[in-house]
Amino acid sequence: MARLKGLIALPSMTPGTQRVIAFHRFGKSGARPKAYLQAAIHANEFPGAMALHHLMPMLAEADRLGRIKGEIVVVPAVNPIGMSQVSFNNHLGRYDFFGRENFNRNWHDLSGAVADRVGANLGRNARDNIAMIRAAALAALRAMKPVNELQVLRTEMMKLSVDADIVLDLHCDSEAILHLFISRRDWPGAAQALAADLRVDATMYNDPYPTTLTFFGANSALWSRLAERFPGANIPQACLAATVEYRSQHEVSHALGESDALNLYRFLVRRGLIAGRAGPLPRLKTAATPIGGMDVGYCPKPGILVYHLAKGARVRRGMAVCEVIDPMDPRGPKARTQILARTDGILFSRRQAGTLAWPGKVAFRIAGSKLLAHRKGMTGLDD
Repeated sequence: MARLKGLIALPSMTPGTQRVIAFHRFGKSGARPKAYLQAAIHANEFPGAMALHHLMPMLAEADRLGRIKGEIVVVPAVNPIGMSQVSFNNHLGRYDFFGRENFNRNWHDLSGAVADRVGANLGRNARDNIAMIRAAALAALRAMKPVNELQVLRTEMMKLSVDADIVLDLHCDSEAILHLFISRRDWPGAAQALAADLRVDATMYNDPYPTTLTFFGANSALWSRLAERFPGANIPQACLAATVEYRSQHEVSHALGESDALNLYRFLVRRGLIAGRAGPLPRLKTAATPIGGMDVGYCPKPGILVYHLAKGARVRRGMAVCEVIDPMDPRGPKARTQILARTDGILFSRRQAGTLAWPGKVAFRIAGSKLLAHRKGMTGLDD
């Protein structure tokens, strides 16, 4: 089947302006399994968009040859609102200017609406439950009356994703190695194959499921919340949803984009969306670790942020990861305040060296296997 392109118009927020979101469908609408991939909800994060730039021609060719057995929806640049945020030659794209919201927060928790619609009918047949839940979730989204462009963006994108078997939200970090955020309910299972096929360097899971309503969290936690609410019903984790953090903002190249696209394609083959042989599953680089074991380093004071360790470094508790230098203090080493690791693990994310530090700024994140008392109840998604 030929590739279909759709345009979703967002409501105008100022006279004479309007934005649209382009999406592409490969395979047959309604076929199973279904995958949904989007990039750049934080609109200044382009490594994921580059991966989809290289993936889409591959999907179009597979579609032409009749190899796509399921349905694949791709939204390569999901946030035209943030894409327009260029101020004084600086592209922003992380927060909505009107409501001051992070674009990747406050997505729809549909579990209550779905429970109201079909909760009494959920039983022991998993296939029937999945079909009812998906239909009820779509009905709940269609019943919404969003009024501004961000609300429409969230509602329309979830209409495309909420009935998918696989949802991948492609991001990047300031400076990072390739890492995933997933639900504990998907590990090892499908998420382990995803991590292996994508050659991921670190994977962190929310236990038991994501509570912060990021895009991936909203799609994943729908099933977990309903399973919790109706323990007598057979409700499987019918959607593998993940945030894929494609390294650093500046790591955008054809070589990386093509490699990432090939890995995504192989995973889609392995999951039965595309006919072909995926080959042996690559060796998993690292086991998943809990979000509660993720140490987050915060800057204690203003100054210049300088690092001792590179991204991807193996860290031991007590090591100095970075320091904040007070440029006005003439005392040399005494003008430096070190920030220490509070766990053993992998330094998977840090900020760009030589940038301004301020009190409370996140300086780094370390993926550790041991739960940390000071992280209890915290997500790490605080910037």
